[in-house]
Amino acid sequence: MKIILLLITVLVSSLAVTSCTNDEGESDLDFLTPNDEEELILKETQTGENNN
Repeated sequence: MKIILLLITVLVSSLAVTSCTNDEGESDLDFLTPNDEEELILKETQTGENNN
């Protein structure tokens, strides 16, 4: 009985792992570099100063 439950557990876990796929292509990923983040913060601070 324990062997059957172990096999079922392994089967379900392997199905869960293999069903997790990334539908996006590698070229579709948006990599955020630290420079991009600094530019975004700079733009937000500049618009905040302009509004005051």
